[in-house]
Amino acid sequence: MVTMNQSQSAPANANQTLPYAAKKSIAPAASALVGTSAIVLLVELARSGALEQYKELLAPLIGWGPGLLVLVGFLWLANNYGPPFIDSQRSTALSLQKLADTVERSAANQHDLVLAMQVNSDKLEQLRGTVADLHEHVQQLREGVASRAGMQRTA
Repeated sequence: MVTMNQSQSAPANANQTLPYAAKKSIAPAASALVGTSAIVLLVELARSGALEQYKELLAPLIGWGPGLLVLVGFLWLANNYGPPFIDSQRSTALSLQKLADTVERSAANQHDLVLAMQVNSDKLEQLRGTVADLHEHVQQLREGVASRAGMQRTA
């Protein structure tokens, strides 16, 4: 009686545990192998003369074959890579919209700050004029007090 350890049983379970990405990458390779085999089979049948009776049917296929292969390849690419690309573009657009909204709000807040600073600047200019008037008045009062003190000393 032979017992199997984990390393011996791994190849039996390899097909069951293949990740999705590995299975997805095997499919194009298998498709290419099948397509190549079909083309080789058709070429061999054409050389043997077995396809002479289908000559009128195969002529358009041979003419349109490369174009159809390109079209099928493009459709396959669009089907496989289109949806993730569209999703990434959609998320990029949403992110840019959020950024634009944030910038707009920031600009509005900045505009409010600029208006507040202008109002404060105007008030400071008014206050500066009032302080200058008060300073002149205080200087006049000092001169008046100094002149009275001088008169009192002389008297």
